[in-house]
Parts: sequence; C-alpha cells; structure tokens
Amino acid sequence: MNLIDRYIFKQFLWNFILVVGGLLSLYILIDFFEKIDNFTEKGKTVGYALQFFMLKTPDIYFQVSPVCILLAGIITLGILNQNKEAIALNAGGISFVRIIIPITLSSLIITMATMAMSQWILPTTSTRANEIWEGEIRNRQTEGIIRNKNVFFHGKEGIYTFSNSNDHTVLKNFLYTSWDEDRNLTLFISAETASFDKRWTLVNGIKKTKTPTSDFSIINFDTLTLDLNESPADFFTPTFRPGEHSISELWTRTSDGLGRSPAMLLDLHSRLSFIFLGIPLLLFAIPITTHIHHKWKRDLTVAIPFSCALAFMVWGIWSALQAMAKLSIISPLAGSWCVHILASIIAFIWIGRQNSHGA
Repeated sequence: MNLIDRYIFKQFLWNFILVVGGLLSLYILIDFFEKIDNFTEKGKTVGYALQFFMLKTPDIYFQVSPVCILLAGIITLGILNQNKEAIALNAGGISFVRIIIPITLSSLIITMATMAMSQWILPTTSTRANEIWEGEIRNRQTEGIIRNKNVFFHGKEGIYTFSNSNDHTVLKNFLYTSWDEDRNLTLFISAETASFDKRWTLVNGIKKTKTPTSDFSIINFDTLTLDLNESPADFFTPTFRPGEHSISELWTRTSDGLGRSPAMLLDLHSRLSFIFLGIPLLLFAIPITTHIHHKWKRDLTVAIPFSCALAFMVWGIWSALQAMAKLSIISPLAGSWCVHILASIIAFIWIGRQNSHGA
C-alpha cells in the first residue's frame, strides 16, 4: 500500500467512523425517547434501559452499515474533489479508476468486518435485547418449547406437538395426547394438519381413545372437528428471527434434513445481500458524484442528499424484491442479488467511460 492508498484509506475510515457515530447517535436517541416510558412503567432503571440500547447497537449498526459505507465513500471522494486533490492526482498520471480502488477496497474491508460481527456478535446481543424487550418489558413469555424443529405445549389436560413454523394458522404434523392421574394414556390424536376457527379441524389422521374397559377405540378420519381447551393463540413461541442466528446457523438451516426451503434460503441470502449492499451502492454513486462535480462544481452539498435519495431508492427496490421472493414470485437468489448485479454493471460501465475521458 503506497502513500496515496494509505491517505485515501485513512480519509475513508475517519469519514466512516463519523457517519456511523452520527447515525447511531440519532437512531438510539429517537428510540430511547420512544421506549423509555415502557421501561419506567415496568419499574426498570434508566441504567437498565441504557444496557438494552447498548445491546441493540450492533443490530442498529447492521441496519445502517450500507448507508454508512455509501456516505463515507461519497464524502471521501467529495473532499478529494473539493480540495483539488483528485485533479492533482489526475495531472500526475493517476487514473480515476486508480483513485477509487482504495475507496472500494476500504468498503470491502468494512463489509467483511460487518459480516464477522453478524457471525459472532449480533446473534448474542440481538437475542438478549429481544429477551429484555419481549419478556421483561412487554411480558410476552414463552409458553411453548422448541426442540428439534417441533413445538411442545403443555395444556390444561394434554400436550400439543406440531412442526415449528412462522405460520400458525395451519399446524403441520399435529399430535395431541392426554393422560390420567396415574399417567396412563387416555387420548391420542395424530393429524397431518390442524387449523382452528372456534373449533379444531383436523385433517388426515387417527384418533385413539381409552374405553371404560381400558381398551382403546381407534378411528381413522379424513376430517375431524372437536373441542380442546387451548387454541393456537395460546401457543406463543418466539418467532424465528434471523438476526438472532449467525450466518453459519442460517446456512445450516438450509442444509439440514428439512433443507433448502425457499423461506430458509431467503433468510440466508437476505442477510448476506444486505451486508454487501453498501458496495454496489457506493460504486453506483461514485460516477454520479464525479458527474455532479464536473457539471455543477458542487460536491458534498449535492452529492450527500442525492446519495441518501439513491440509498432509499435502492433499498426500496431491494425490499420489494425480498417481498416478491417471500411470495415465491421470484427465487430467493434473484430477490436478494438482482440489485447488486444490476447496480454494479451500470456502475462499471459508467466508471469506465469516465476513466476513458480522463474524469
């Protein structure tokens, strides 16, 4: 790394720290005043609330990191243009592409650091922050227990078991068992699916009921309607939150025995694509910033608000594609990476043209 690379890298890193510090402070300040009343109502101290927001900081950073990379790169390039340093470098025979290489590499290094944080730090802090907010502040305690991708719930008279899923309107692989005081089985119901609308409706299963003679009557059914003491609203289990799982755990979810469902793949690719979103954003914004400098002789006053608008536009497109992937309109890969590929191709073409013109 030569002197110019080190200079640009230091400028980018310092600008990145300033942008991250500013956005984190603003985000936490707004969130603090929105939620502090919830903590005081539960008798929690301000110090405990600050502990919660400290635990939330990695998650907040994760959410703003692509925009921080974008703004840090634009500010760095804008300062180089404003101080005539870019012109001096061009006059010394250093091309436009050579100038932006250390900026791009710096953004890649920060992106990899963000990925490392997402692997080793974010799962722990997000889990604890969610436990505080959901369990201690909102009093949403877990009633069900998740084991080996199944949910177990102990009701008033029996135990419910079904496959863990974000969709609790239709429970798959449904089992219900009840026992007497001597722990003898009195009722066993197994169904392919179960749904609830004032009463339980079970599809494709078997019902085994203990008779007064201690035998069992067995009924095979296509559809069975019956009343049980609990409804799906009682089976509160923590919703699967990708932020509480490391990247390796998300990868494992796509490779295990239940493997490679579109929802699982989307969780993984959504995390990875969001981490890398800052790089195509920056590459796309660099030629725009240079064009603004040459046309209007303005850098930061125009480039920063324009970059923010660009970030919101790209984020909106990315979110729309994610929604389409969730609805299975497009594949998880397309929903997660289309924006990156398209923005990078346009950016490379535009940068190449500016470089050939000596921009």
